[in-house]
Amino acid sequence: MVNKGNANKAVTLSFHHDAPGPVFVAGTFNNWDIAKTPMKKTRKGAWEAKLRLPPGEYEFRYFANGQWFTDYAADGVVPNGLGDYNSVLRVGNGAGGNS
Repeated sequence: MVNKGNANKAVTLSFHHDAPGPVFVAGTFNNWDIAKTPMKKTRKGAWEAKLRLPPGEYEFRYFANGQWFTDYAADGVVPNGLGDYNSVLRVGNGAGGNS
């Protein structure tokens, strides 16, 4: 799930899974580095990462327990060329989020 903040381009990504952790989010915003953006456990089965991103469109996936997970509640999904899908995040230029 994606929750966009105001014009400061704050983005919160939420992953709901009973993974024991650690859980990471990787994507075009961090060069697909699975260790660069850890998610914080907010409660049982819920993980969250807060990002600050410039306007644009990004692809991402969650990584937990050696497996990739797609967020189908994001702004969209696109084939990733590996037989699966990447989630799409769109960060807009002004207040309100989407570009």
